[in-house]
Parts: sequence; structure tokens; C-alpha cells
Amino acid sequence: MKKIINNIYSKSKGLFLLVAFILTLSSCHKEVSPTNQVGSTYTVNYSQVFEDFWNSMNKTYVFWSIEKTDWDKVHRDFAPAFKRLDDEVALYSSDMIALKAARLFKQIVDGLVDSHYSLSLITGYGINPSLDRKWENPEFIGNLFMDKNGSITQLYPDNINYYNVGVDSMYLEDKVAGYDSLSGFYSVSGMIKNTNILYFSFSTFSLLSQYQSGTNPNVKASIDNFFTKLTDPKVTSLIIDVRGNGGGETSDLNFLLGRLVSKPLKIGYTKSKSGPGRLDYTPWADAIVKPWYAFPSGFNKPIAVLADGLSASMAELTAMTVKALPNSIFVGDTTWGANGPLTQNSDFNAGSFSFGNLGTNVDYGITYYYGSVYTSSCMFKYLDNKIYEGKGFPPDYVVKVTPDQIFLPDNVVDDPQLNKAISLLPK
Repeated sequence: MKKIINNIYSKSKGLFLLVAFILTLSSCHKEVSPTNQVGSTYTVNYSQVFEDFWNSMNKTYVFWSIEKTDWDKVHRDFAPAFKRLDDEVALYSSDMIALKAARLFKQIVDGLVDSHYSLSLITGYGINPSLDRKWENPEFIGNLFMDKNGSITQLYPDNINYYNVGVDSMYLEDKVAGYDSLSGFYSVSGMIKNTNILYFSFSTFSLLSQYQSGTNPNVKASIDNFFTKLTDPKVTSLIIDVRGNGGGETSDLNFLLGRLVSKPLKIGYTKSKSGPGRLDYTPWADAIVKPWYAFPSGFNKPIAVLADGLSASMAELTAMTVKALPNSIFVGDTTWGANGPLTQNSDFNAGSFSFGNLGTNVDYGITYYYGSVYTSSCMFKYLDNKIYEGKGFPPDYVVKVTPDQIFLPDNVVDDPQLNKAISLLPK
């Protein structure tokens, strides 16, 4: 541990960048609030780092009531293992010890139900149990779209992304598309060709911030086009496409879906921690989508939502919200399974935290932690009283896809999931 601390302080003579929380799917990211920093005890060895981590999880992890991981057994099994790391510091290089520590942490968190959960270590190791489980599943859509070399860096072929470009070019008319090169945000709205079905798709839930920022007029125009067409009496039905959407900002729930309702809509229930005890919980509270003030009439026509195995967090809540409406269907595949809301940690006794206080750089006023945990601050239960965390929300109509079904010769795109939704909606 001393070698690691020495390395940290030697590198901090310039600007030191703390290890950030890394969510591979960029879903629902919030900064860690300093008000919830459980790991405040100064640590000088691996045993203390483990104790700080274990105690922080014990106090702030929100899913203990449904968790299969025996947290007391974790302590019994792993406390001796971290003690052995302290004994081995003099025998192995700091890199080898850091690798051993990362492997131990991975074993500890591998089975956790929270599908937002990720753990970042200052030594450079990142652990995302939910994503690891996905890659082990041959039916995971990410595996289906990997390149021939098995690389996970390219989920989709470079020439086309059927979630937006393919639909955009092959299926839509009267379309307006916008792309923000700085953030990578993409949105498209328009009418399905030869129908009166309105279609809207976007890459991440940052609709409100993109709309208000005005950095890309085409993005705002595509969102405005969708909102305007919602009021068009000629429109017979609606498709909201959140396939491949990893989630984002919770403010979009009312900004987007509030335009579909004319009165508050209950979509489920949330609860968090009421105290530091492992099973100290608040009562279940209603989760409500409120009408958007500038669109009070709602949308009372049939709606289809498209989602798949890469739809996470806010994308899943969108599918659930649509399903809570009358005349609605969900087409596609079971979603990722990360439903627990992430909000400002200062409001709850649960959520993200840092652990293993390594000390403070006085020159820069920065406290370094051995690790950071990104985790949900609330548990979500749907209207059917089921918790879909770690399982995913299932569609009404399961439509599996493969690249061969979608990318046809001559750059033609055929979208089985979208085709199914179109077939079920009034034209």
C-alpha cells in the first residue's frame, strides 16, 4: 500500500486526475456527492481498505432486501485474503498486489443484483459485474454485433447503425435529424413512410439539456418536430424507439413522457435507506410521471415502445411508463435490468461512495481514495409489484434480431422489431 501511495503523490506534482466512475453504457451518471463519503477513515493497508469498503456497502447499498450475496459471509471469506495482501507487499511488486486486490474485489461484487453497479480502483482497474454477465450470455445483443475478431469496442458495423441511420434512411419521411458532435447525441423524428405513424428515437436521455442548450439547432429542430407532430390530428399512433439507449438524465421523464399524459401517472414505487442499518428502509413511495405544463392534453392514441438488451436505466423506465398507458405495446427484447433510480446522494442514505482514504494532497486540496463505487440510491418496483433489477423488463412481443436479418445486400436495412411494431399499430 505504501508503494501505491508513494506513486500517487509522485504523480500529483502536476494536475492529478482522480479515477472517475466509468459506466460502459453511459447510463444515468451523477457525480459522487461529498455528503455521502462513508470512507472517511484514513487507511494505510489493504485490510483497512477492505473494511472501509465492506462497511460502506453495508450502510449504503440499497438492494440488501433482495440481494442473494451473503454480506456477512463476504467478510468472513475475504478479510483474511486482504490481510494476506498486506503480508505479501514485501514479496511482490505493487502492480502484482494491485492486480490481486482487483481480482478479490471482482469476486466480491460479481453476483450483486444492482445492474448500475461499477467499481473503479485508483490503480486503474474497473469492475462492472452486470456488464461482465452480459458478455457471458451468447444471446446478449452486444455479442451478436461484435466484429469477427471478437472485439467488444465495436458493437455495430461501422458503415451503419440500424438504430438511427438505418431507420432514418429506409423508413422515414418528413424527418428531421440532429447530431451533436461534442456529446455524440443523436435524435430523429418523422413519419413512417406511407403511414400516419409518428416515430421518435434518440441516443441518450439528455433531451432537456440538449433542447435548452441550443448548441445544435438541428437537435432542437428534431425534438420540436416530434412535439409538434404529437398534436397533429392526422397522426394515428406513435413509436418511441429506445433500443441501444443506455439511459441518462431523470429530468427527461417528465420532459418527454409528461407530454403523453393529461394527469399524473403512477408507474411504480421507490424506496431508499432510512438509516445506516443494512435493512433500514423508507416506506415505498409512489413514482409519478407528471404532465408537462406546456402540453396539458396528453396523447391518447396507441403507442409502441421499442427496446432491447442494451436499453438501460431511463430507457427501461420509459418502456415501463409507456406500458402503464392504455393502448400501448412493448416490442423488442428484454431490457438491461438497471431500474434503480440514481439521484443526488445528499438526499438519501444510499448511493455512490468512495472508500479507502489514502490521504490529501495539501497543495491541491484533493483527497485520494483507493476506490469509488457507483450504485443506485433507490430501489424501483413496477406497478405489478415486481422488481426487475438485474432481470430486465420483458416485452409484450419478443422479436430477436441478428445482423444478417438487418444488414441486407446493397446497403439495404430491414428492421424486424420496427416492422413488428408498425404491423400492430393503426396506420
